Amino acid sequence: MLKKTCYIFSALGLVLSVSCATPPGPDIRAAAGLANAVQFRAESLPADAPPVGNALDLPTAIERAVRQSPTLQTALAEVRAAQADARQSRLPPNPVLSVVFRYPDDGGSSVTETGLTADLLTVLQTPRRIRAADNRLRAASARAVAAALDVIADTEKSYHTANALRQEMVLLEQGAGHIDRLLQIARHRLDAGEGTRLDVATLEARRAETRIDLQERRLKLTQVQLVLARLLGQPSGDTDWQQTTSLPVAALIRSEADWLVAALRKHPEIQADRWQLAALEDRRALARLAFLEGSAAGLDAEREGDWSLGPSLAVPLPLFDWGQARRAKARALAIAARHRLTQTVRQTVQEVRQAHAAQARLAAAATQAREQLTPLQQQRVDLARAVYERGQSGITPLMLAELDLQKAQLRAVHLELRAAVAVIELRRASGGTAAIFKTKTTTQKQ
Repeated sequence: MLKKTCYIFSALGLVLSVSCATPPGPDIRAAAGLANAVQFRAESLPADAPPVGNALDLPTAIERAVRQSPTLQTALAEVRAAQADARQSRLPPNPVLSVVFRYPDDGGSSVTETGLTADLLTVLQTPRRIRAADNRLRAASARAVAAALDVIADTEKSYHTANALRQEMVLLEQGAGHIDRLLQIARHRLDAGEGTRLDVATLEARRAETRIDLQERRLKLTQVQLVLARLLGQPSGDTDWQQTTSLPVAALIRSEADWLVAALRKHPEIQADRWQLAALEDRRALARLAFLEGSAAGLDAEREGDWSLGPSLAVPLPLFDWGQARRAKARALAIAARHRLTQTVRQTVQEVRQAHAAQARLAAAATQAREQLTPLQQQRVDLARAVYERGQSGITPLMLAELDLQKAQLRAVHLELRAAVAVIELRRASGGTAAIFKTKTTTQKQ
């Protein structure tokens, strides 16, 4: 009889079997432009991964940083949890079997009552629950993509900043060499009675200032290298890499409107907020049936001599709680998600426009500084040196010319770094559009 009851229970469709597949996880490889897919690691990452070697190019650094990122692995674990929730939403509720034996007072035959019920509300809400779980999974996947893009942007910034600091140190060391030679000339002229003590003191002060600048640059380089080492998964390892990718100077080939269109379509934070809003809207729809919580439907069988079978239904009476509070909460959360989405869209548009304008202007300024300002300052230094070496002027004009030349060279490097960072921020704000837009890059002269 129990087998018959189970058969009728299934035939009535009180337990639903859903075979829809869950949405796929995040495709970080495509979004970030990586060579290989990023795998979720069940075991924890080592505190110090194996070293990457002496030569380090930017693509290798990015691949290494993405695969050694605990932040990204945490985001992927959250995706796994969301996938489990999505699979759980597809499972029908377990039926509840109840068996009751009653013995009459007169000592007659026992009465057997059996019941097989299922949670009615869960059955009715199954399609909407599946949709909500899938939307939460998509939101988690978008957040994982955002985590990967953050790791890539941080790695690129650290890599290019280290390159720029090395170039600045080379320029300062060259300037220190020029000052040493001028100081030697000034001392010889002072000994010969042709120079002044002021020239010697001026050059000595300038040499001390240059050495201080070098110490500051070395400290900044050490700090940036340690950040890069952490991103590469070897915070305690060696940081004396030979960075083989030069600092780029990028020229945009797309308009601001194109970048904005790409950002609104691909920005992972916007996608995550949209999917989260969709999930909350599903939750709001589920709250409409909250008053049915505790409902059950099934079949009851009773044996008192012969078996009798019939459907059963248990529904709560909504005298006090008819789901009004849960509906209000679900509505408030959905409203908050809409405002959050609007804020994310506005913030993204601002970031894209700021980065686009910064890159365009900084790239132009860097080109002007390297191709116009620096040659003019070099010409001024050559003229001042010739006049000084002929004894027709003091050291001050030459010192000023040397100082201005060094400032122009350092400024060019700084502008090129800022332009490269602006491109990184533009790609990040646009959702990693390296695969959509290809920016032309030229390597600067070393």
